[in-house]
Amino acid sequence: MGIPTVALPYLNSAQAAHPAYQQSLDRLRGMGVLIGSCEPHRPRAGGAADLFRWDEALELLEPMVSTVR
Repeated sequence: MGIPTVALPYLNSAQAAHPAYQQSLDRLRGMGVLIGSCEPHRPRAGGAADLFRWDEALELLEPMVSTVR
């Protein structure tokens, strides 16, 4: 439908090691989804919520918004 979509992965290194993870990212990219950076945290480390880059979604969308203005 032409709606820009961004995914910001947030997972631990054990989850990122699963083959389905990379396959999913590849499939999403193939559908035009913009994928943000992801530095997986250690399993059972309580995550890294303080490192989650919410603003990255807007940064990834900025070039598309600039062309619409």
